Amino acid sequence: MKIIQRGTMKIVPGKMAEAMELMAKHTAAATRLGCPSMRSYRPVIGGEYFHTIIGEAEWDSMAAMEAFYEKMMVDPEMQELMAKWEPVMESHVIEFYAPV
Repeated sequence: MKIIQRGTMKIVPGKMAEAMELMAKHTAAATRLGCPSMRSYRPVIGGEYFHTIIGEAEWDSMAAMEAFYEKMMVDPEMQELMAKWEPVMESHVIEFYAPV
């Protein structure tokens, strides 16, 4: 069963440029580790939502996603990138969907 993973990150005001740079590096590293093609969005209008990045990936299965996360958690580049998100991100909500 395919799984769509959606992450919604609220970015600290004034840190969007840094967040966009981190997102590009994160996406490249994730792709190297086997993540399917990721799509990223950010609002162009939206008040409080202006400081938001949404990222989506579609996995072939929950097992494929779990295998990726096992590799990601021990990868030195990803560990370094994850630490850099902490001062840039206010919150991060991850949702999982099954396509219908």
